[in-house]
Amino acid sequence: MHRAAAVLAAAALTLPSPPAQDGLRLTRVPTQVQLPAPGANLLLEVEAGAEPDAIWLAVAAAAQDRVPLVAAGSGRYQLNLGAPAVADLLPSGSDHGDLFVFARFGQQQVTSPAIAWSRALPTAAGRLRCIVRNQGAVTRRVAPDSTTWIDLARLERLEIEGAAERQSTAVARLAELDLPLVRRADAGTWTLDPTPSLRERLAGSGEFEIELRRGTGTESFRFRCIPAQLDLTDVDATFVVPQRKRALLPGSRGWLEVRIDDITAGHVRFELVTAEGGSVVPARLVHERDHVEFALGEHRYVLVVEKLVNILIGEDHAEFVVQPAAGFQPDRIGLLLAAVRASKDTFLREDKEYSGGEAAAFLVAKLAAQRGDEPSVDDFVDRIASRSSRSGQPYEVRRADGEVVPMRDWLRAELQRLDAAAKKSR
Repeated sequence: MHRAAAVLAAAALTLPSPPAQDGLRLTRVPTQVQLPAPGANLLLEVEAGAEPDAIWLAVAAAAQDRVPLVAAGSGRYQLNLGAPAVADLLPSGSDHGDLFVFARFGQQQVTSPAIAWSRALPTAAGRLRCIVRNQGAVTRRVAPDSTTWIDLARLERLEIEGAAERQSTAVARLAELDLPLVRRADAGTWTLDPTPSLRERLAGSGEFEIELRRGTGTESFRFRCIPAQLDLTDVDATFVVPQRKRALLPGSRGWLEVRIDDITAGHVRFELVTAEGGSVVPARLVHERDHVEFALGEHRYVLVVEKLVNILIGEDHAEFVVQPAAGFQPDRIGLLLAAVRASKDTFLREDKEYSGGEAAAFLVAKLAAQRGDEPSVDDFVDRIASRSSRSGQPYEVRRADGEVVPMRDWLRAELQRLDAAAKKSR
């Protein structure tokens, strides 16, 4: 008897125990649980054998973050897994895992079967975007993996929308410095509000990025800062632009570029544009020794056309110099050439008539053929531009009223007018 009783007792220990009266049963689970899913109807329903003291959803029994289920009658409890609070439960470094329903019955705690979840990719409607808010300008929305130019003088703030769940993280990376963004749950954004000291840091660096991490995935927004002025201290201000091409303006950190077309007859079509295609100096024809003024922020600069090279062998190109407008002295020979080019008078050379444009092009060619030092304006007026170097015959100008005057007198009068206008403008 004692031996038989022992055998029966051992057998009883191996038999499955009956279901607990206060257990949990998942009666409704979404086919796929992809989170976060704001606005989605992912109804989870649980049936309890008795009324629990508490019932909640979490990733683990000891987890501090938990979402309570709501009673739905007849021992049933429900929760919409698409609720933002559920997305806040997801571990920050995972793209998939399990959730569980936990219930406490007095001193006993029970756990439901696992509810598998995976991290949802951004949808077309909820894709990550960065909102660039500027003072007095249109708000811009940019996508990840793009580079955006920002004007620090007008920037109000940067906002990342589409990933405001608590387990995502966003930082601004500036050289070796990491600046965490602020999570604003009410607005559903991560926000960077630039303080005066941060603006100064950003201006000094010139570029930064915002990195947003969701699970094991990372997405970035890159930014470049529009300079408030050209940095010409350690930069060679002379640069070359091949014809039909473009080149960055020295000291502009890539924000400004010069574009030119074909170089023909001593001139070229030129324009100065921003990296985003905005016009700083609209397209115009320029000639050798011309200068063009432009502004960057509150500073003014001058771009001088040093040389237009038009050769048979090799690549035609233009040579430019950029410098501050303050203290700039215009090339007086260049001003005289511009005056000849713009004149409606008729220019006479060795018994032939020429327009102002033709006469100026001829004088540019004569200047290019000169050897030795750069001629002075007096040398240009008295020798180069006033008589033929071959025959010595003086050049002349027929004014609109029919009066014919020596080219030298015409140039001297024009130079006097230009000097008077420059003195008056100072």
